[in-house]
Amino acid sequence: MTYPNTAVVDFINKYFVPLQVNLQSDSNLPARHRVFWTPTIVILDTDGIEYYRFYGFLPPDEFIPQLQFGLARMALEKQNFRQAIIELNGIVDKHPKSDIAPEAQYWLAVSEYKSTHNVDILLGAWRKLKKDYPNSIWAKKVSFVKD
Repeated sequence: MTYPNTAVVDFINKYFVPLQVNLQSDSNLPARHRVFWTPTIVILDTDGIEYYRFYGFLPPDEFIPQLQFGLARMALEKQNFRQAIIELNGIVDKHPKSDIAPEAQYWLAVSEYKSTHNVDILLGAWRKLKKDYPNSIWAKKVSFVKD
């Protein structure tokens, strides 16, 4: 089970304020955040701005990287490239076989480029993506990059 898993509980408690909302309740939260199915995990900042969402039950080894990816996307969109790099590296290093890892590698390259404006870093990271995740949609997105 995912939610009682100690690693999941610890990760959520460290980085998030969890909120469980019943879709049948009188609350306007489900409609406000376009929640129509459960579970829907929505990553919001303190102003209620959405940065990432995913749906359905996942085992802990997929759930935690998804949550971490949500943190990374928020950091990236807020142009906190240093934090985005930390989060994305965490996914690629600790969860390289997770389903979100290829996308994390793609955005890691973008974050590193946005941080340094060094095209060689961007292209090198995309080459790594093609090598490590050749069958992913994310490798296809960078297929124009020469090996």
